[in-house]
Amino acid sequence: MQMKNSACIHTIFCAAFAALLLFIMASCNNSNQKAEEEQTITDDSLQVVNSIISEDSAIIFNNKADEWIGQSLKNYNGNWKKFRLMEFWNEDSLQANPYEATSEFYETYHDLLKWAPDSSYILDLGTNGATVIKDKDGKSHLENGDIDTEISLLDPKAKTKSRILFFGSAAAVINARWIDSTRIAILGMNNEKPDQHPDTLLWIIDAKEKFFRKYKW
Repeated sequence: MQMKNSACIHTIFCAAFAALLLFIMASCNNSNQKAEEEQTITDDSLQVVNSIISEDSAIIFNNKADEWIGQSLKNYNGNWKKFRLMEFWNEDSLQANPYEATSEFYETYHDLLKWAPDSSYILDLGTNGATVIKDKDGKSHLENGDIDTEISLLDPKAKTKSRILFFGSAAAVINARWIDSTRIAILGMNNEKPDQHPDTLLWIIDAKEKFFRKYKW
């Protein structure tokens, strides 16, 4: 009888030990799985923060601006996704000055003016610093007469002009276009350090909400 009791106790002990072991293994697996999930969430969050944000990515892709970016940068591999978000801000104090353009202004500077798809705004890519030069045949063409470049937004209906970006001599505009009726994409180069290769920058600007996002390649 005593031997049967001992065997029974041994069996119960083994079963309890096995259950405890399974519990520990399950806990470890759950902990590892949870750690992996948390790492994935962290990695995804960092990716969202560091790369071009999903909203702008959708706008760029849906409006085929990815092709335009590739062509502007002489890069046709869709590597516009390499842009990383550097800054974002709202220019709630953006000053709009009275301005009414004449038909002569539109005719003279049409190469530097980009109309929004619904004609509600006009992107001015530097008429303020441009000089009109006439060649020997009497034809007029534009030359940059200033080392600085002012990018402005014209509102023909409100008859106003607002500066949205200003580039010094260390920066230059590569290209610009309207993505939709309110949002603009501007590509540029900026050499902050003389001995450093210039950075390629992309601005996505909402003309209506005056919200800016700057990306760096």
